Amino acid sequence: MGPAELAALVAREADAGVAGALRAFDASGALEVEQVVGRIGSLPRSSTTPWEDVVWQAEVVMRPTGLVRDPEVEESDASVDVPAVISRLPVAALRGVGPRWTALLSDRGVRTIGELASVGPSTLASWSRERNGGYAVQLVARARSCAGAWPRVDRTDVRSIVEVSESDPGDVAGWPPGSRADAAALWASCLRLRAAIDDDVLERLAVSGA
Repeated sequence: MGPAELAALVAREADAGVAGALRAFDASGALEVEQVVGRIGSLPRSSTTPWEDVVWQAEVVMRPTGLVRDPEVEESDASVDVPAVISRLPVAALRGVGPRWTALLSDRGVRTIGELASVGPSTLASWSRERNGGYAVQLVARARSCAGAWPRVDRTDVRSIVEVSESDPGDVAGWPPGSRADAAALWASCLRLRAAIDDDVLERLAVSGA
């Protein structure tokens, strides 16, 4: 194995074993990487031992960022409830709901996403036996997928749900500090909403609920 192949091997191993830990540290906002030093073990005496079996290690030097969380921000962030905002949106905000289905659902007393998500099993079973009943079941499923707890978010985070869903939660250097700790959960929540809500609606809704 030549130098180029060896370098590629080390890079792959480092990415698999170290990168995840580094992303977790970075997401916390408390530490930042200052230097990464890779060391390769000595060449085995046996000429038949492949380079892949040579022991290597990486040394990561980190330093505190000095970031201190503001308790008032924590309390404010905990009150963010994007699912509640979405539950008040009209059913037309759901993917696949146009004027026809808006009217059909309105005739059944359902006007908001929250009301559609609250449809009970017996009612849904009745709908499923009607014409296009299977599609009605799908719409209820989409509405229900919008519910659930929302991750902790910085109150100053004005990025849209669409923007966050298309970002990398493993690289939070540019994220507001209060949104870094739950970056992966926030990204997953935004991605889940992309499957249920029209993009033009989510582009106007910030992850902080604004």
